Amino acid sequence: MMKGMEDWTDAKLDAFCERINHALYTTDPMHTCCVENDCKDEYYAIAEATVNYMLKGESQRQAIEHALKDSFDDLVTLAKVDVVMDELENNL
Repeated sequence: MMKGMEDWTDAKLDAFCERINHALYTTDPMHTCCVENDCKDEYYAIAEATVNYMLKGESQRQAIEHALKDSFDDLVTLAKVDVVMDELENNL
């Protein structure tokens, strides 16, 4: 579990998942056209997986990369992960 997350309530975990989903939706790193199609839940399963990987001890960056690779395999690059990380860091 990522340090500090052990005390998070379900509501806080849900809000964090929503934040990750929003960053994925906004940046659309895998170019699914979710913004153009107003598909705000396109990346929700990936956001949930990210939170779960973080609860298992992965860093946020590792968890995002891992969750994206679960769905998009070798199409995931570090640059695509960086775009999501930048969005999360710049829009606290």
